[in-house]
Formats: sequence, C-alpha cells, structure tokens
Amino acid sequence: MKFFLHVCTVGRCCLAIYTIMLSSLHAQTSRSIYAAGVDTVFLFKPGTGQNLGQEAKYFPLNIFGLPDTTAREDVPATRPEQICSLGFGGEIIVGFKNAVLVDRPGADFTIFENAFKYLGNRIYAEPAKIAVSRDGVRFVEFPFDSVTLRGCAGKTPTNGNQSPFNPALSGGDSFDLAAIGMDSVRFIKITDISAIVLNNPQHPFWDVTISGFDLDAVVGLNLAPLLLSTGVNVQNEEPIVDIALTNDIIAIRRTTNNQAFSMRCELYALNGTLILSQGLSSAETFIHTSALARGAYFCICRGGAYVFSQTILLW
Repeated sequence: MKFFLHVCTVGRCCLAIYTIMLSSLHAQTSRSIYAAGVDTVFLFKPGTGQNLGQEAKYFPLNIFGLPDTTAREDVPATRPEQICSLGFGGEIIVGFKNAVLVDRPGADFTIFENAFKYLGNRIYAEPAKIAVSRDGVRFVEFPFDSVTLRGCAGKTPTNGNQSPFNPALSGGDSFDLAAIGMDSVRFIKITDISAIVLNNPQHPFWDVTISGFDLDAVVGLNLAPLLLSTGVNVQNEEPIVDIALTNDIIAIRRTTNNQAFSMRCELYALNGTLILSQGLSSAETFIHTSALARGAYFCICRGGAYVFSQTILLW
C-alpha cells in the first residue's frame, strides 16, 4: 500500500474556530480539490485502421490539457494537433503526474471525443469503454449498453465554447466514481469498441465511415494533490506532532517534551465520517492502516488550542 501526504499546519486558533473546522471537514478538504486535464500517458496500444494524431510531433500533447475550443455539436475537432485516434481496439491509459481523482458529488471526470450531430439530430459516435484503477493493475470498468452506448465515451459532442469543468454545459461524456464504488483513482483506461457499431448495420449509431475512437481530452473535475510540502507554521511556532507514513503504518510523534500537554488524534474519511479517535499519551503512537479502505483520509492532531491537520491518501 502506497501513501501520499497533503500537510497543512493550522497553528494556534481559538476553540470556536476549531469547532467550526470539525463541523465542516467536507468543506475544508474541498479547498485542496481542483480540476485539470490529464498530463500523463501511462500506456498506449494503437489499434488498427485510423492513426490520426499518433505521430510523435503531435502525440501526446494533443490529448493533454483541455478540449478543442473550436468544437461544436455539429463541428467536430479534426486536426491532429487536437485529437489522437486510438484505432479499432486501441487502448490508452492516462492520468495525472501529481494528482489523484477523488469521488465527490456528481461527475468526477469528463472524456471528450469528436462526436458530432449530422443529418438532423443523428449522432456520429465512435464509442470506447472506460475503466479506472488505483494501482494501474486492477481496473474496474464502468458498465455500458452496447446498443444505446449509455456508459460509453465518444457519444456526446463537445461544446468548446463552454467551460470544460461544467459537465452540464461542456458536452463530452462524464463519469462518477460512486457509480462503481470507487472513492479515488489514479489511472483512466479508454478502450475503443467502435467495431460493435460498424459491424452491425442495424445498430442505431451505425455509419459506414466509422474508424475508431478519437481522443480529444480527459478532464479531471475532482483532483487532490498526491504530494504537497509542509505548510508554514503561523506565528513561527514549532509543530507539536510529526506524522510519518511507512508501509501500512502511520507513526505520530509528539515534538513537545511536555508530557502533561494533553493531545488527541482523530482520523476522518474524506466525507467527514470519524474513523478513529485516540489520545497521544506517549511520545510515539502508531496507527495500522491495513484494515482501512484505500482512499483519502483527514487526520487532525490537537493539543490545547494548537491544531495540526493532514490529508492522507492510502494506496
């Protein structure tokens, strides 16, 4: 199990402020949540047929960042500088160098292809199935319908003139980690399944020119940093605890020699549920994490009016 830390020292604060902090953990952790386009390709296995945008002078920069701003419902992105075709059966695994996707209410990431409307409201769709993973080895697939393409990427046109961070307006196909019981992931796998449409002339999305999924962008809507440096202590005060992660153990060490100084550690899930609460009576306390589900946790250690908080991501 791997560990990643986001450390934030709150410093001295009044009891009222601390009470407010405890009652709004969900809101506090959301301040470290941000949105961005993928910036890393972990694996690319091109399929057959179409290879637009696969050249080294275009790929992988053409799928990083945000979707093509010129794309519209009836005007798809077509330039190799903006899209990369996976080809029939092609597969790509993408993600973020220094971030992890976490589950929040609603959509957690959106995949933009170059689907478009033609002949009225008919959709030109080249679908892909989507799976996600925490470790890059064990993937969990989003369920999909091979006829309606519900649950697939590549069936909803992009509105390039709208914010890509607003799924209600941006177009593209959005996915919610809660739908498959995942609280956090690092890897997104996109696998072309266009052949199920092309090989069936009776399919509602059939078109003789279908040539494979064309990836424009993948935008993470709820990202948390993998690693941030320790925050600055307010009023130049020394921290009262030090938290270190080794294998499946969280080690909490008191840095004050005053044993009469009462201290307590509380561990919360990202949604604010209290997982553990214990006093720090000795110089060093250990928390075994092997029984904890993988995901994000929020740790608070306090002594008197001093508060030390830290977000921990378990992998």
